[in-house]
Amino acid sequence: MPAVKAAPAKKRPSRRDSESTPLILPAFRPPQLATLERKLPNGESWLYEMKFDGYRMQAAIAGDQVRLYTRNGHDWTRQFGYVAPSLARLTKGTALIDGELCAMDEHGRTNFTLLKNSLDGQKPVVFYAFDLLEQDGEDVARLPQLERKERLEALLANVAADAPIAYSEHIVGDGEAVFKAMCAGGFEGVIAKSPTARYYGGDRSTAWLKIKCVQRQEFVVVGWRPPEYGPDDVRGLFLATYEDGRLVYRGGVGTGFTDKMRRDVLGVLQLIRTDERPPIIGMPKAEARVARWVEPRLLAEVEYTEITPDGLIRHPSFKGLREDKDALEVHLEEA
Repeated sequence: MPAVKAAPAKKRPSRRDSESTPLILPAFRPPQLATLERKLPNGESWLYEMKFDGYRMQAAIAGDQVRLYTRNGHDWTRQFGYVAPSLARLTKGTALIDGELCAMDEHGRTNFTLLKNSLDGQKPVVFYAFDLLEQDGEDVARLPQLERKERLEALLANVAADAPIAYSEHIVGDGEAVFKAMCAGGFEGVIAKSPTARYYGGDRSTAWLKIKCVQRQEFVVVGWRPPEYGPDDVRGLFLATYEDGRLVYRGGVGTGFTDKMRRDVLGVLQLIRTDERPPIIGMPKAEARVARWVEPRLLAEVEYTEITPDGLIRHPSFKGLREDKDALEVHLEEA
């Protein structure tokens, strides 16, 4: 990949000239997205970070003001308000930080399933900061990746050990060893980043590559499979993705649920139930006959082994529902 020469960073005229001038919260920016690859990139200069298993989030800071935004720009400060005080202590100026909110399991691994409990305040979360987009009015996103990380590390240098904020560490080069260690430890994979590239907000850039230990992504829920007899329940979910604006069937998932998850999912499904079948391409008639339909706006996170030649997921396992993405953004990820 050719090196990208970073343009000189610009400063906005709105930067404080005195302590009496009110600070302005940095505006949300569409996040940079990583491109899925099956192999690690060539070259020893790439940065390797853990691939986190949580909610992508931007933290906008202006003195004691803090806002947390999802990848679509929705304000989730209220849902994770206990992270805000620690973020406010990072700077007396302004900053816009890109990162991921994650819940941790007993082995110190990020765990998406636990995030549902975190929304209720039952489980603590950690904001893993991995990029700096703006600082005191300066457009840091224009700087090279490695310089942005150095500035971010300096900004987080005095964070308390028990604070719900952490700097996303990286290793330069030796990607094979990093990837093997992540997979052996039960982590999701790695993100490889070009050290010279600027931040490409709103793009799925090849400056960031994601390499997964297992295949995993979100799918649009189009319906559920009820039991043949007895009270209403969720025996499985019928899944699809949007391709060129049309829903394409990707199979069903019936494993990975706890009893509580089935009850919780059923409650959500019943709120969006519809008698009208969504226009789904490729769904077998036998599956459609038993399906109870829902409006296609709910997302399920699913792990699977591979995509079959006819475009269906193989050996799927349910991990949880997602609330931080738009269904129309969900496409089949293939390297």
